[in-house]
Amino acid sequence: MPVKYLLASLAFGLLLCKVSRADTNTTSTNFGGLTGKTSNELRVLVEEQPLIRFKKNAVQRLSLSAGYLTDDANSSKHRWFETEIGTAIPLGSFENILATTVSFRNDVLEVPALGFDRNDLYQLSASFFLKKPLSSQSNLLINISPSYLGDLQATDHTFGMFGMALVTKELDSHDLTLSYGIVHLNQVDIGILPAVGLRWEPKPELNVDLRFPESRISWRFAKERQLSEHWLHASLGFGGNRWGIRDAGRTDSRVRLKYWSATITLEQKVAGGGGWWIHVSYHFARRFMNNSRSEFELGNGFQIAAEFAY
Repeated sequence: MPVKYLLASLAFGLLLCKVSRADTNTTSTNFGGLTGKTSNELRVLVEEQPLIRFKKNAVQRLSLSAGYLTDDANSSKHRWFETEIGTAIPLGSFENILATTVSFRNDVLEVPALGFDRNDLYQLSASFFLKKPLSSQSNLLINISPSYLGDLQATDHTFGMFGMALVTKELDSHDLTLSYGIVHLNQVDIGILPAVGLRWEPKPELNVDLRFPESRISWRFAKERQLSEHWLHASLGFGGNRWGIRDAGRTDSRVRLKYWSATITLEQKVAGGGGWWIHVSYHFARRFMNNSRSEFELGNGFQIAAEFAY
């Protein structure tokens, strides 16, 4: 073989080795040969895989949760227990999913100063949630949740309704998603309220939700592929409930509990929609109304609550 062809073959072989080594370094775990922003972007593309959203069966969710609150002034005692079951039904395609949930909750509430002590405050709810894509950047969210709220004896003041219809739109810049629409809450006397929210997600492990009745900051501090995620949430919001009850005189009346809360939550999400959470919250500006009288001020207090979901 002529020397010039031998030298050409040797040079071509060295070039192939160099290109192969560079490609291996570029796609390795530590992204050798790349620095700064380019390396970080490639790492996110390789490592960031969303959790598997749904189970491969009709029942998507089974959960148990409970909470206990104690207040500073010993003005009330409050504990609760809740269980729920959820399903998901594709409407033509997996992009249009109707999520349904049936839940049962029991509240035990005592306000000694008013002689109020009930362990039969129940809530039975059915929730229907639909997310429908409108475009590549917009979605329509509809949630309707009728409820029975009472002691299983009263017939007046026992119907409740949470309703929401929102359009979400991803903005072209700043990692923002705008939501707007209408909402109906059980906790307030006003029927339908306008709703506006803003979500900022600068990276997959951090997001900020500004909305009513609760705003929240969330930080994901651990992730295992598409199997599980661990999150820490800090939130501030408005809460409460109301119930229809029947007193000893066979008269139906309404009682209501309202409060603001600041909450820290530790949560694990697992593939298929299960997981667990535990939170500690500080409840303040607590108000109780009995028999449609003026509001009675309750002491501020701490609540601890937890949930386990399959």
